[in-house]
Amino acid sequence: MMHSLYFVGDSHVQSFEIAAALGLLRHPARFLIVPGATAVGLRNPESQTQALAQFRQGLLPARPGVVPVIQLGEVDCGFVMWWRAQTHGECLEAQLQASLAAYTGFVDSLLEVGYSHLVLTGAVLPTIRDGQQWGRVARARHAVTASQRDRTDLTIRYNQALAAMAAERGILYTDISAHVLDPETGLLADPFRNTTPGDHHLHPIKAAHLWAAAINSLVL
Repeated sequence: MMHSLYFVGDSHVQSFEIAAALGLLRHPARFLIVPGATAVGLRNPESQTQALAQFRQGLLPARPGVVPVIQLGEVDCGFVMWWRAQTHGECLEAQLQASLAAYTGFVDSLLEVGYSHLVLTGAVLPTIRDGQQWGRVARARHAVTASQRDRTDLTIRYNQALAAMAAERGILYTDISAHVLDPETGLLADPFRNTTPGDHHLHPIKAAHLWAAAINSLVL
């Protein structure tokens, strides 16, 4: 059966959108992008981005033959958790679990309404360098002092938890982190940085090819 894919999430969904524009995806696809959307915000209908309301509007009721593909977590791991730890003194581990719990609740709600197939994608690894002051997002996140190493390690932990959550529910998970990490530094490899200085998204074409290969390799 030919499924159609419905990609929902934060601005990093643009990688999948580029993949579709290049004809790299095997399945027809639609896209719902909410810039700045967080996983932890999925527990709050009144969040600033209104992501939960927008995702619900796009995905509910369940659509036959549609497979939601979710891309979230970069904002949580790269900014929100660290900012709350610094500003409010909140425990980082507790925030990690809160974000994952909100994400899990959203996934379970989609399963409960009748989606039999879902795909979770790993959160994108941090691209913002230590002390970086250029780029709109880097400037907006400048208060966070966590190193790129710490932000990367947290994202990897987050993705491991997403993979486990997906396995527990019998749904699909895919990730490109292993392909974009520099084996020597353990951080994002320079060739996968965006060609536009200050843009915190991955290289548009390279990321599109990697994500397309990851999605196409799944049995849908």
